[in-house]
Amino acid sequence: MTGVSDVLVVAPHPDDDVIGCGGSIAKHVRDGARVTVVIVIGRERSALDDSVSDAEFAAETEAAAKALGVHRCVRLEEPSRDFALSRRVHLDLVRVLREVRPQVVYLPHDNDDDVEHRMVHQLTVEALWMAQSEFFQETGGRPMPAPRLVLGYEVWAPMARFQYAEDIDGQIETKVEAMRAYASQLRHAAWDEGIRGLARYRGAVSSGSGHAEVFQVLSLGAVPAGPAGGGRD
Repeated sequence: MTGVSDVLVVAPHPDDDVIGCGGSIAKHVRDGARVTVVIVIGRERSALDDSVSDAEFAAETEAAAKALGVHRCVRLEEPSRDFALSRRVHLDLVRVLREVRPQVVYLPHDNDDDVEHRMVHQLTVEALWMAQSEFFQETGGRPMPAPRLVLGYEVWAPMARFQYAEDIDGQIETKVEAMRAYASQLRHAAWDEGIRGLARYRGAVSSGSGHAEVFQVLSLGAVPAGPAGGGRD
């Protein structure tokens, strides 16, 4: 992770970036990297937060990004439950990839229980290839170099196997603070306690103590061609 100047995080929904890799985001920022977050799908209202306006929810997203130190947050506002993989949304993501030219990319892991998470995984893998190709000139910019590292993160579908663990003991409070910025989401459940518990469990499993985030390694210096094999013994 040394020498990383630009990081891109692709999140299916608002708060998925915080849950999946919020500690790693804060760590990249601490080390001087610019972190761009792309949130693909817009807000899904529920009876528990229907009184929260779209402007208020957008302010929660901004507050969470600020807590982590995110440089830029891009919201594509694709429709929830009607989300489809189209050329347009691929090109939207390719455009951001070519602008940011990240050395590290985070996306949902390939076996998440949520269908929209799996769709965004597929979207990102395909957009990574597209952004590096000589085609799709309508997005502007030059083809981007291959990222040094592409990592799949977990949200609420923990991975049975992982290949990489990041120690976030020094960032866990920042991650929890960012989750608490989503006050409307905490009406559904105690997600702030959930992310602390998951990080504590992952810390115990990966190193015996502390807090950690774990990842599927999808690519080392090249575009991912398919699901990663192997696992952590």
